[in-house]
Amino acid sequence: MGLVDGGGMPVEVVFFNVGQGDCTLLWFYDRANPAIGTHAILVDCGTTGAVPPWRPAAVVTGDAKQRVIAHLRGRLDHYLSRLRDPYTLDWLVVTHPDQDHFNLLQDVLVDGRDPARLKYTIRNVAYSLRPDDYREGGGDFMTRLFTDWTTFTGVSGQQVVNEPKLMTMPSDPLPLLGTGPGADLHLLGGVVGPTIHSRGAQQRPDDVRKFAAGEKERIANQCSLVTVLTGEPDAFGKRQKVLLMADAESINEQYLMGLAGPMCSRESHLWLKLGHHGSKHSTSDEWLEHTTPDGLFISTGLNAFGGGVATCDAENLAGRVLAKWERIRATHAIPVPTVRAGLTWGFGFQDNTDAPPWPFVYAPTTDGVFSSLAVEPDTAGWRGVDWHLRLDHAAPGSYDIWYE
Repeated sequence: MGLVDGGGMPVEVVFFNVGQGDCTLLWFYDRANPAIGTHAILVDCGTTGAVPPWRPAAVVTGDAKQRVIAHLRGRLDHYLSRLRDPYTLDWLVVTHPDQDHFNLLQDVLVDGRDPARLKYTIRNVAYSLRPDDYREGGGDFMTRLFTDWTTFTGVSGQQVVNEPKLMTMPSDPLPLLGTGPGADLHLLGGVVGPTIHSRGAQQRPDDVRKFAAGEKERIANQCSLVTVLTGEPDAFGKRQKVLLMADAESINEQYLMGLAGPMCSRESHLWLKLGHHGSKHSTSDEWLEHTTPDGLFISTGLNAFGGGVATCDAENLAGRVLAKWERIRATHAIPVPTVRAGLTWGFGFQDNTDAPPWPFVYAPTTDGVFSSLAVEPDTAGWRGVDWHLRLDHAAPGSYDIWYE
């Protein structure tokens, strides 16, 4: 396993709707021939509460999860079939062992044969914590992929090329893709040691005692693999950035500001995928001040957890995160992002400002809040969208945002 050379630009980032979960594709392509992809990276793919796809061409039969799976299969084939090396993932990054980040991978990576066969060649696989931690939900596909990777093959020679690796917190940002003037993808965070020094204070994103005791649930989020995509330098040498936070929490954000502070701060445009689906455990005020994002991407669903509380709620998202972000944008004179003409959107969240049970509601917006629950529910209920963020297509520093 090692650096994959030459990411190239532009790049299209697809934040797939999976409901309560995460699935993100990075598709790099040739500026001279936009129909040809050069590299592809899949970060997570899982759900614990599917929301059916809004996209008009999506499959409309089956339950919500079946429709999401059919949609993902079709869209992944759409992108990966157009690669210079067709049906090849340069990286599969499995950020941490919570099933809403990995439990759809078996559905999209292998076919329905017995035994199952790989649909795609996977050059590199990165994961955090231990292979046995990926049995949440009762399956063993991920554990077998990490430990018995040579047994996974496809009918046309598809394979896992390099041994999957447990990734730990690098002492410096670790490049995964490209080191030249084009796109770079770096690993910033992951499983770390017993004592972390961040801005002079001891921090413990991974308490080794908890790790040794096997308390996976208490440390899984804090062991999230955090990555940053940086674009091509513009005329002033500044780059766009996309921060993919997985389920990283505020303590991780503190550590990242110490370890990789410059890589997490805005140069040209910065696009932040909120950690932990927009919950109160992530996206601290200090993190917003450090990153000063142009836009916020949120992968969320309709699940209510302990106490009936959802990850994305009015008290935290609207009352704190968005209010703080608006003040930061005003202070730094950051303009509202431009979205493709003709699109209207909003965001769904749980209104927990009154007595429970708390309903999920919809708020229209014209700001840079890009939630998977972007369209207002109708008589058929909620549906989720795929947000697309295309960087540096027209020129370095340019962007294009739309949903399908």
